[in-house]
Amino acid sequence: MQSSLHDKIRTTMRGIVKIEIHGCWQPKFACVVDVFLQNFQDKQDIGAALAVYWRGEKALDIWAGEKNHKTHAAWSENTLVPVFSVTKAMTALSFLILATRGKFDYDAPVAYYWPDFALVGKGTISCRELLEHRAGLYALDMPLDLVDFRDNPTKVDRALTHQKPLFLPGSAQAYGAQVWGAYMGALFQRVAHESLGIFFRREVAGKLGVDCFIGLPAAYDDRLATLYPVSAFDRIAALVPDLFGGNTTEGRIARAFVAGDRSIERAYTNPALGPKSLDVFNETWVHRLELPWAGAITNARALATIMNVLALGGKLGKIKFADRALMHELTRTNPLRYDLVLQKRLGWNLGFLKEEAHIYSPHSEAFGHSGMGGPVALADPKVGLAFAYVANKMDYKIRPDKTLRISQAIYESIK
Repeated sequence: MQSSLHDKIRTTMRGIVKIEIHGCWQPKFACVVDVFLQNFQDKQDIGAALAVYWRGEKALDIWAGEKNHKTHAAWSENTLVPVFSVTKAMTALSFLILATRGKFDYDAPVAYYWPDFALVGKGTISCRELLEHRAGLYALDMPLDLVDFRDNPTKVDRALTHQKPLFLPGSAQAYGAQVWGAYMGALFQRVAHESLGIFFRREVAGKLGVDCFIGLPAAYDDRLATLYPVSAFDRIAALVPDLFGGNTTEGRIARAFVAGDRSIERAYTNPALGPKSLDVFNETWVHRLELPWAGAITNARALATIMNVLALGGKLGKIKFADRALMHELTRTNPLRYDLVLQKRLGWNLGFLKEEAHIYSPHSEAFGHSGMGGPVALADPKVGLAFAYVANKMDYKIRPDKTLRISQAIYESIK
């Protein structure tokens, strides 16, 4: 490994800006370091980290910038940050481990494990359909607040069990941005008889020796980076070009919204985050919550280490996440469906995201999950590749350019 501190200085219109890239990388991944650096030079990142495993070996592990822009506290080797929907891959992994151990059947009705789920027409919905966003349960009619997941679990449970499918289960696909995780957490509790956060910390993070939490312990608070969401004004300003004819996910979503389609609004705004909006994810009480859709707090190294086990076929030493049959399920080509919420073609295999070939990977075998604002974790068993990128400056795009450039550079490096 080529390693140690690398000082990089680039000239911008505002003068000389010094960016220090810390960490190590194999020489063939030098172009990835350059792309990572360019994100800072283009003011698209404040603090970030990136890690890559290739053929079972750590090939790159770098970080740079500030974890707090106000205090100028540096992003360090062990800085942690919320990764939003990348959490869904960790949730899917937890179910995968249960299935590998014979304790969970994807094709069983959800009601087999959770009898009350069968209410109001949900009795035939399978666990697979729920995990793969095809159950018609992408939004809730009963209004919830995020604080209800801390203070009123009975209300949450009632909202979940009394929700009718919004389309015939299995007939369509709609991304349950938030409610998917609420259903997953409740189902996992009934299957495993413990919370998903506790299971994940013991069976995944603990066994691999990495810092990845769904429900952050107080002892790690001082390692947290501050999130910097896009302001409402900047988001709207950025969307204007996409709204008027842009062939982008954001443009299609914006035009659907203007035309009266409220699918994405319903999927993303219930439970409500409150007046602080995404800034609430900088609150300590939110860090403590086990939110299976957005609550993971971690770093790139931890995510890449986890995904590396899957990239190697589901087993590494004594750690086994998946057997051969389940790995076949994860890597098989998925008939990507047009998603009613995200307004684009994509799919999920057992809860892991399967994107179009030109997005994160050129290979249909790859799977993982991306998160709001830019983070991503991916496993590609076809070439033995796993990587993860995290950052504290959030982009307005669902699939930001800064993340796509990094993904492309990684694949260019292994050609």
